[in-house]
Amino acid sequence: MSLWEADTVYQRADCVIEDQPVHHSRVHSFMRAASQFLRTVGELESSDLWRQACADIRRVRWLLGTVPLPLNSGQLRFLETARGLAGTGARLQQAADADLVRQLSAVAQALTRLGDDSTNPLAAGVMAFLSSGRRGSSLVAVTNRIYQDAVVHAFGEMHYPVEIGLVSDLLGAEVFDSAVVVGPVGWLPPGVLNAPRAARLGLVHYDFYREPLDIQPLFDGGPVLRGAMPTRIRRRETRVVGPPSDLADATTPETAESLLTDLDVASLAQDAVAGLPDGASGGHEGVEARVALLADGSHVLLPVESSVHKILLVEPDPDDEPSVEAVDGASISVGDYVVLRGSSYYQSLVERADVALGDDASMLRALQQGWKAQLGDRIAHHADGRRGVAKDLVARGAVTTNLDYWTSPWCIRTRSKDDFAVVMRYLGRGREAQDVWGALGRIDHAHRSAGRSYAEAVQRAVSGNLWQHLWEERWCEVPLDDTDSGARAALVDAVLPAQLCVPPHYLCRLRNSEVP
Repeated sequence: MSLWEADTVYQRADCVIEDQPVHHSRVHSFMRAASQFLRTVGELESSDLWRQACADIRRVRWLLGTVPLPLNSGQLRFLETARGLAGTGARLQQAADADLVRQLSAVAQALTRLGDDSTNPLAAGVMAFLSSGRRGSSLVAVTNRIYQDAVVHAFGEMHYPVEIGLVSDLLGAEVFDSAVVVGPVGWLPPGVLNAPRAARLGLVHYDFYREPLDIQPLFDGGPVLRGAMPTRIRRRETRVVGPPSDLADATTPETAESLLTDLDVASLAQDAVAGLPDGASGGHEGVEARVALLADGSHVLLPVESSVHKILLVEPDPDDEPSVEAVDGASISVGDYVVLRGSSYYQSLVERADVALGDDASMLRALQQGWKAQLGDRIAHHADGRRGVAKDLVARGAVTTNLDYWTSPWCIRTRSKDDFAVVMRYLGRGREAQDVWGALGRIDHAHRSAGRSYAEAVQRAVSGNLWQHLWEERWCEVPLDDTDSGARAALVDAVLPAQLCVPPHYLCRLRNSEVP
């Protein structure tokens, strides 16, 4: 990259970046109680009993940290959630650990106090930054489009005219005079700080978030034509919000940092998989994944390495019309438009294929699962495990021994008919090999047809006005004409660098940050 090309990236190399912490005693009290409860549950060997309560608490933590709305806003549903947590505690009082029930009760009480509070701490932090030295165009960037309209309304009621956008707006070509990002700095995608799009950039978040003040350079070094890039974030004095009576419980800004640890407030990459089972799932090891943030505020977990995990990609053909194809999930990058459902691409194919298979679906699926389960059992009981079974199969004439795939949920049958016959003889089912191969071929044909019909249904849906809407808004709901449930097309805004180990079936499916 030449110096001139680099300079176009550093559109505001003279940007002043300031950190604006906000303190609200009731928010801090809730976070302290919530973090203690989540930490205690996380240390248990089995936490299924508390899974829904943990999900509700994580949702509140996420909303508190990222959405600048009044705490008693109906959109946040804090009082409703508090009542649900209190009800959970009451139901489990006789069956669960008494200390955990007490901790959950403390969380519910702290959340009830929040739900009765009309203050808007994050908006106060935004105004504290913009009121000093504000001039020209201003943008307030939030992390999730779902609450964008509510935030616009809240700032309108305060008679504070600003443009409300998304963090992704700070990754495009437009340059602002002032911009404020609401939420923890650690959740920001690369480029917001090291290639700023504003002359003044404010970072508004609660004071219990620990944030680094150093800015990692986009490039290793070298001059920038328009000035020197900032290397540190300036920290402002903490803005205290809330009634004075709330500040008398020793939760003051001076002692706030000692109350929450780095483990209490997860990064966005960690929150993306909060509540998921750790490591193995269904007898298979977890896979390495990255979090891709989407333009609508949701995210998807993408495999790090090439695999069988597919995802639908929408891109313009030579005539600027939408072209839809299934690609490897590991190949997706920033700037791609992906089509996602709440279930994985594979699960979508299974649903469609089973409709095509009709009444025979359950019988055929039992055959599919049966030979793989037997093979998995042989591996589990073999003295040398997978290596030993592979050696046995080769000795009996198998050309390939892809045991990891053959025993995975996605495999229907082996690629080679001859290898399948070897496997069936190894399992003591040699006489059935021909019939089972043919039956599994019906599933394979149904899957291929389902893949084509799924892509064609999305192709029909995104053509015309919806295609233009997708390019303008960067995301849209996709109605599917052959199923009751739709899908969502969205631009990949950023791919977070952290790698996570997740269950395979959580890959390549639509997920919302607020709902683990």
